[in-house]
Amino acid sequence: MPKIKTYISDNVIEEFYDALADEDETRLRRCHIPRSDVFYVRSKIQSDTGVRYTLDHVERAMYLEGLLDAKDVYKPHLKRKDYGWKEKEEWNTYCFWKKV
Repeated sequence: MPKIKTYISDNVIEEFYDALADEDETRLRRCHIPRSDVFYVRSKIQSDTGVRYTLDHVERAMYLEGLLDAKDVYKPHLKRKDYGWKEKEEWNTYCFWKKV
C-alpha cells in the first residue's frame, strides 16, 4: 500500500467530519489533527493580539518552544518558510504563552 500524504489545514475539524460522513478512509488518514492545546493557544493568542495564526504556525512554535513532542507535530523536522514576522524583536515581544 502506498504511503498516504498528510496535510494540515485550518479547517481540519470540518474536513475530518466530512471524511467521516462520506466514509472516505483515505481522506481520514490524510488529516493531521493537532493536539487540543494548539487550538487553545491559538485562541489565546488571537484574543490577546487580534492576530489569527495558522494551526501549523502555532503547532510549530509550540514544538520549537519544547511544549510538544515531535510525534505530535506535522513534519516536525521540516523547516518552515518565514511566517511573516517583520522583525526579530516582534517575535521576542510576544512569547506565545505569555507576554514578555
